[in-house]
Amino acid sequence: MAIAARRVVSPDASQRHWYNTECNTASLIQAVVRNRKEPWSGRDIWNLLRLTWITNGSEHWKVLKVPALADLFRGTIQTTSDLQGSLDQLRLPPSVRRAANHGSGFVNFRTVWRNSALPWCEQNRELLSEIIAAVRGLGVNDQERIAVALTIRSLPRIPSPNDKALADPGNLLSPLIACLDPKMRFPVVNGREGVTKLLRKLHLAYSTLDDQVKGLIGIIGQFGISDALMLDVLAEDLKEITIGETIVPSEAVVGPGSTSLPTYDEAERTAVLKSRTVMYRARHDRMTNALRSVLPKTKLEAGNHQDCRYDAMALGYDGDRDLLIEAKPDHEKGDVRIAVGQLLDYRRFLPGRTGTDMAFLTITKPSQSYMNFLLDLQITVLWYEDERCLRLRGEGKAWQAIERLM
Repeated sequence: MAIAARRVVSPDASQRHWYNTECNTASLIQAVVRNRKEPWSGRDIWNLLRLTWITNGSEHWKVLKVPALADLFRGTIQTTSDLQGSLDQLRLPPSVRRAANHGSGFVNFRTVWRNSALPWCEQNRELLSEIIAAVRGLGVNDQERIAVALTIRSLPRIPSPNDKALADPGNLLSPLIACLDPKMRFPVVNGREGVTKLLRKLHLAYSTLDDQVKGLIGIIGQFGISDALMLDVLAEDLKEITIGETIVPSEAVVGPGSTSLPTYDEAERTAVLKSRTVMYRARHDRMTNALRSVLPKTKLEAGNHQDCRYDAMALGYDGDRDLLIEAKPDHEKGDVRIAVGQLLDYRRFLPGRTGTDMAFLTITKPSQSYMNFLLDLQITVLWYEDERCLRLRGEGKAWQAIERLM
């Protein structure tokens, strides 16, 4: 008998409004960045951050949005009681003006650090400018997002005015990075209660920023989460349906603890028949067998449940994270499409699906078109250099961890 599980979260009216506000904030910040022609000063970066902030009152545009835009575009303003009237006084580029007219701001960054963030931005202007440039160029490979998180982690902490407390740079910067990410996949990692609870549920509350980013990115595309901003809005709800969920019969053995990855006798299989089907299976088995040699210290298992017969699972390949691997000797259109369907279908049956990454394993590197397709779905691409399956290469968010195990 199947265990009931809540697998999709849907925003209510209030959450939809908040999500739209976060999207409006991203549109405004992206319009500002597109229309800026001069190098970023520390104060400019601080003003970008101010565009993500809110105050306790409903008219935070008076003290945050309008002054920040005036400063960014070197304008002067006499704030009026009307947002449109205040914006009309500024000579803003049309796209900025349109975006600014909508409700924006979603981060209640603690007041004690708002002013001290300005000298911090000025002191770290060069590296912050590089981060902004890198984020604007983010593509489908989520390893690039993890690299941005590593760079943020290298920044000094932000002091309070009295130097009695320090703020994490990720709390300050991740909302801005989330807004600038062209794919909207860099998560908001700050001290908000819903985010903190979700990180605890994922066992990432005390992990480094790059590990937190990797874990949260893995939720996007599951449970109805379309992007990082929706993830931020629904973080409180997600804590109820993440680690430990199962939707398969309780008596079934699926996921970690299934069976050891079997050794296939490719010579015997090849000898049975010389048909293309048998040859294909032999190549497939050669690939999975080779994983033992390529990853000698990694525990590998194969799925044995009728609904979850995955080719291989690399248990604990990256700390507490597992890697679900689907192997296809060829990487033509049909092979790739079938592999994608299998990975997404298999993962939903796993008890630790939010802690499971996905990989497509093949022989020789696929075309760039299919590389982009797989990476966009957060599927790492692994390939053997040739039919001997001796040397493994890869690209994607799981590749660095796999490479360390080789």
